[in-house]
Amino acid sequence: MRTPATATAVVAAAALLLAAGCSSRTAPAALEGRRLADGPALFLSASPDGSRVAWLAGCAPAPGAAKGQLACTLLAAPLPGGGAQRVADGVAAMEGAFAWGPDGSLAALGRRDPVAASGDLTLLRPGGEPRVVAPRVTAFAWGPASRIAFSAGGGLFVASSDGLAEPVRGGASVAGLAFAPAPGRALAALVRDASGALGLAVWSDTGGEPAVVARDVASFAFSPDGGALAAIAGVAPGSAGNLVVVPLAADGKPAAPVLVAPAVGEFRWASGATRLAWLAGFDPRIRAGALASAVPGGAPTFFAPRVTAFELSPSGQQVAFLRHMTDSKYAVHLDLSPSQAAAPGSLSQDAASFEFSPDGRWLYYRAGCAPAGDACVLFRAPATGLGPSASPERLGDGVAGVTIDRWRPDRVLVSLVRRDGAGVDLALWSGGRLTSLDRNVLAGSPRFLPPDGRRAVYAVALPARAGLYLADVP
Repeated sequence: MRTPATATAVVAAAALLLAAGCSSRTAPAALEGRRLADGPALFLSASPDGSRVAWLAGCAPAPGAAKGQLACTLLAAPLPGGGAQRVADGVAAMEGAFAWGPDGSLAALGRRDPVAASGDLTLLRPGGEPRVVAPRVTAFAWGPASRIAFSAGGGLFVASSDGLAEPVRGGASVAGLAFAPAPGRALAALVRDASGALGLAVWSDTGGEPAVVARDVASFAFSPDGGALAAIAGVAPGSAGNLVVVPLAADGKPAAPVLVAPAVGEFRWASGATRLAWLAGFDPRIRAGALASAVPGGAPTFFAPRVTAFELSPSGQQVAFLRHMTDSKYAVHLDLSPSQAAAPGSLSQDAASFEFSPDGRWLYYRAGCAPAGDACVLFRAPATGLGPSASPERLGDGVAGVTIDRWRPDRVLVSLVRRDGAGVDLALWSGGRLTSLDRNVLAGSPRFLPPDGRRAVYAVALPARAGLYLADVP
């Protein structure tokens, strides 16, 4: 869910909700799931087909790293159960340290050196054994046909499914990289020049040297259809950059960049449409700006100032955002508007987080939180907005976090606050009621599993039951 401070998914832990404090629609008895593995489990991630799960275990302070940085062992196991396979040691406990490929291959940076920010790129193909593809790798990205691009030793390489890695021309000093979405006709990367500035380079399917399409780049992202590349460019110390869009031909060859808006701090594409939203006139001190949206080449629509978090619906037809108000008293309004016209309607004056369902039908949000900011009321409203006399649907109280079922988006896994602080209680909201699944669950760990969301995995935080668990949620 989007939050005012970080606009990233909410991972909330909390304080204990006793039975007396539970929603009346919550089943009283918590059922324990099936234990798959013993011991603490972090960063749970399922393979695309849901046949395996990977997680970090045995974490300890990373040698030579800053305080709080952990080095862990990456494990993978078949579902619904089986022995865990050791994939790599020394994997950092951070997002992006490991990732599944489209064919179910698993890649990770093992034996990571926190000072050099590099490690051994380890690859586990389906049915095989882990092997090190290259040392001193700083970044990697999966692409179509299970190709994997990575930067190592000052160069850029692409390895095919047979494991053969070939150098990419013009790929020295890469700081970040990504393939365009399928069919993946383009590869983009941030390339550092002799002065240390980052330029955005694009390689097309035709091969050859890359085209540098923008300079002094802070971030970039492909459109969902791979037909355009957006970036924040021209960034200087103490100031935001310009939002530009680079159109891409069918073979991935880039055209000249088009200026969309100046002084932009954050932007994102709709997940299923070529529409952008961004914060203009961005103030980095409070991470706020004026929200605007447009399709590439179209006239922008401006919605409101002092926006700190925003999200487009998957179709790009609606936009939800948090707007800070100080007229009579301070409030954080959750507003919902069509993206083509500024006609916002306010859903809440104290929202904490929000997220559209993957089918674009609902907007789920947490509001009315306790002073500690963890136990909130969970609501949902139609993504098209509420009617004149309609009210949002109240789903549960004491909610610390939510995971939406992307196969059946009218169902959610709900993390309920515990007053003893020993994790959260996990429940399934479906058909108008909450059904308990387990207790003492690690906040942020629950995941619906592919291919149909009828199973869920999660970690239990209580030392006596610590481990990886599987539950049926038919």
